[in-house]
Amino acid sequence: MSKSADEVKAWHAEFKSACKERKMQFVSGAGFIVDDVYIASLDVTVYPHGKDQLQVSWTIGIKPVAVDEILWESFLPDVQMGARMRVNRRINGAFRVWSLPLDGGRRQVPITNQPDWSAELDQFSRIRAEFMSQHPTAVSFVAAVRAHSDAEQRPSVNIVREITTLLAAGLNAGAADVADAAIARGEHGNMSSGTYVTKYLAAYAKGPEAYSDFTASLMPTHDVRRISTEQPPLSTTLMRPHHPGRFDQELSELDGTDRWAVILDVRPPEGSDNDHAAVRYLQAAGTAASMMIEIRQPSGTDGDAVSARSVIGHSDEDPGQQDVVVTQHLNESFFRHEVFTAEEAADIFWAYYRDDALPDGYSLRPVEGYSATGGILRL
Repeated sequence: MSKSADEVKAWHAEFKSACKERKMQFVSGAGFIVDDVYIASLDVTVYPHGKDQLQVSWTIGIKPVAVDEILWESFLPDVQMGARMRVNRRINGAFRVWSLPLDGGRRQVPITNQPDWSAELDQFSRIRAEFMSQHPTAVSFVAAVRAHSDAEQRPSVNIVREITTLLAAGLNAGAADVADAAIARGEHGNMSSGTYVTKYLAAYAKGPEAYSDFTASLMPTHDVRRISTEQPPLSTTLMRPHHPGRFDQELSELDGTDRWAVILDVRPPEGSDNDHAAVRYLQAAGTAASMMIEIRQPSGTDGDAVSARSVIGHSDEDPGQQDVVVTQHLNESFFRHEVFTAEEAADIFWAYYRDDALPDGYSLRPVEGYSATGGILRL
């Protein structure tokens, strides 16, 4: 180990020791103090600066203790954490409300200097005391959040901070308004799980019934599969109330050779996984300039078929001749009125995804039926 690495390690060890001497808790390079309202932290880093110096950097931050509890209850309701883990995750967890930065700085010190954190720890004590005297409650913390430059520099971080602070202050209606406005502006926060954190917080702020309705809306509704000759099929799960879909991009990437098909599967109703009448999908194959689209849905005809696969065509166009080949991977050709560009196909996919139905102006040519046991029937 080099001398600079040894000195960096010595500075970190001294910081941990100095924090404990001041009755501060310590985790992952940060010393912190938790009281009834706030958790205040001093984060430090040390690394070599040139050949003979070290750079010491530090940041002081603070946030109400309650904001992380609110985030976890709304965003990670099923994750179990013990008391110690809850304290640690407030400082270094992936899913936490970031502290409001109050002060910070850096200095260079000769590599030969003895580690000394007195100035930073004294500054931390002073800044913390001043802030808490000016903002003794979560309600007063709201104003500090809104006034801070972090609102412009890191909007995704700050919006989560503001909403959870309003909730911690008991201002639920205000939190819901802020969250809804952020969603309308396309601000999603800095976390996602199923969907964006601002949606979780907006529903949580509106009360148990709204939150229950929201969590129910997180049930997957569709899957998108991309078919390629070079890679295994790639699948993405969608929830219709929350995911708009990227069908224009998916379909524009078809080249007819490597990536040659996109399939939008509709999730069957719960309990009907083996019901062949419930199988529904929309699929396109070919190239971005020339592709076919097929739909499988419950059969509306009499007979043994419980569902049918049909080729979609333009109902107002002359079918022309059945001589169009859209990709080498399909052993069939199509009528000219059954050929689409990626742009038009994307509109069809979006309509089907949104409405569970094709838009007006299209015809269906049934090509294959399926029995209740999954057998294939020629139509």
